Amino acid sequence: MTGGEVIFNMLVEHGVDTVFGYSGGAVLPLIDAFHGKNIQWITSSHEQCSGHSAAAYAKSTGKFGVAIVTSGPGLTNLVTPMQDALTDGVPMVIFSGQVPTGAMGTDAFQDMKLVAFFTC
Repeated sequence: MTGGEVIFNMLVEHGVDTVFGYSGGAVLPLIDAFHGKNIQWITSSHEQCSGHSAAAYAKSTGKFGVAIVTSGPGLTNLVTPMQDALTDGVPMVIFSGQVPTGAMGTDAFQDMKLVAFFTC
């Protein structure tokens, strides 16, 4: 079982039926787990749209919204929708890609210090 399948199964177990996302290399294994399965994948035109869509979904359904984006700028593009959800008390789960462990901290393509960025 792949990591993407583990995450997919966890989403199913928690009643998730819709996910909003924008693909990128770092999350392709996760996105592959959705192919032909029972969670609806809605492709957005931009990562920020994925976040706002997930927040709007949560507001309109009472379920938590889920957004999946790629690493680096894919995640930083979610800052505004994350703040919107936080301000409105909307439950939202974000999955982001990351560079391989061995490339972390090397300024590799789309490498960023995710935890430091969101805890500053």
